[in-house]
Amino acid sequence: MKSLLRSKQSTLESLTPSVNFMKRWLAVSLVIPKESAEAVSNFLLEQGATGTEETDEGPGWEKLKAYFPEDGKEKRVFRALRSYLKSLQTMNPEISRASLEAASIPEQDWGENWKKFFKPVQVTERFVVKPPWRVVKRKGNQIVVDIHPGMAFGTGTHASTKLAIRALEKTLKRRELSVLDVGTGSGILSIAAARLGAVEVCGLDTDGVAVENARENAKQNSVSHIVKIRKGRIGGIQKGFDVVVANIDYKRLRRMRTSLLRHLKPRGFLILSGILQRNRDRLRQHYMETGVFQWEKTAREQEWVCLTFKKK
Repeated sequence: MKSLLRSKQSTLESLTPSVNFMKRWLAVSLVIPKESAEAVSNFLLEQGATGTEETDEGPGWEKLKAYFPEDGKEKRVFRALRSYLKSLQTMNPEISRASLEAASIPEQDWGENWKKFFKPVQVTERFVVKPPWRVVKRKGNQIVVDIHPGMAFGTGTHASTKLAIRALEKTLKRRELSVLDVGTGSGILSIAAARLGAVEVCGLDTDGVAVENARENAKQNSVSHIVKIRKGRIGGIQKGFDVVVANIDYKRLRRMRTSLLRHLKPRGFLILSGILQRNRDRLRQHYMETGVFQWEKTAREQEWVCLTFKKK
């Protein structure tokens, strides 16, 4: 197996700008030891991957494929990944035998790859997330949500999204609550909130493509009358909400503490997801030291954590 230190020279140099203005994606493929797959997958998502595919490559090895929008940051991502893999060699020397390749693919091919990968996901006993092209027979009081992967994070396959949906399910037991979804991505959490009984949902994202994708998904699920998707930052919102949910990343969750607090009504619930286990205690302490929160619950899946607070 080719060493990651001797990957093809053309791997990244070939990713030159195209005169074709069709949206393109960077597809990164790795064959790595199975025991390191979860850590590497988490790292790829932290670096901005829209999602990851995992396939078995035989005894002890697994293939990971991640997709990044080509936005001028591809070389930085690739360098960071190579550096991260080298750092893992101290814990697992087999990483030195890993293979690493990348290719630039058009949006059409990216979409077809996702169709093969994205299958219905049972998030909770009640909640099923599926792509529009798959049919799922609803059982009892099951809630089925259609999500097209588009170009935004949030298909229900990632642990941080599952944790946030589960937290919303527990929090929205009371009716007629309003919800602010910060960093809405595909709109999956906004749609979930509406299907769980929220009477007003605002989904917020700074990415125009994500906003368009979220609006289409809200329409697909017939909740556009409840879910309003806006492009912009949280500072542009002038009202408070009963529930604020943010499934983003540790650094932004730390930085946005004041803004999230300001938009949460008294006795409201704050749900924070997208946090790795190693950052759990620091982030919880960061919010508790404001003196206005009481800690409600910590939920974990794999290496990801979701924190729920209640405002005093």
